[in-house]
Amino acid sequence: MPETNTGAIYGVKTLKHNGKALGLISEDGLQPGGDSPSKTRIWAAQKRNAPFAVIKSTPGTKTWTFTLIELSAENMIQVMGGTTEDTGIYVPPTEDKDVQGVFDIETVTGHTIRIYNGVLTCNFANGINFSNVLGIECELEIQEAGEKPPYKVFPPGQVPPTGEIPSQS
Repeated sequence: MPETNTGAIYGVKTLKHNGKALGLISEDGLQPGGDSPSKTRIWAAQKRNAPFAVIKSTPGTKTWTFTLIELSAENMIQVMGGTTEDTGIYVPPTEDKDVQGVFDIETVTGHTIRIYNGVLTCNFANGINFSNVLGIECELEIQEAGEKPPYKVFPPGQVPPTGEIPSQS
């Protein structure tokens, strides 16, 4: 039975990069963030009760942060780059790598947020102890997407087109 669109969006079902699931994410899910747009107020000597004009100085940024906790070699390659040896050993790249592409945030409510050009930067988080698991803290920043909008929110029952996913060769 299809989900009903109540307008509420919650619960991470899957996070995909170029159509491939990234692995388990901590119970904190995905958190929105970024820098707010900034503006400059232009004051005139003749008008002291309010600015003469307000100019947007920077548009701000839109980001999502999350912690990947399923650290298989395959998942670590997806978020940080690198390779896997025949024995299953993960070998990181010699330099930090930003992962870029189409990201889909699929939710348990049936919504999908498609980010058309996201850049993922990562680093280890949480530590190794008996009260948490080692994770990879990730920041997904929404970038300019050319002719496409930065992102779209698909309601339940609407599936983002697979033709928009770059081919994986």
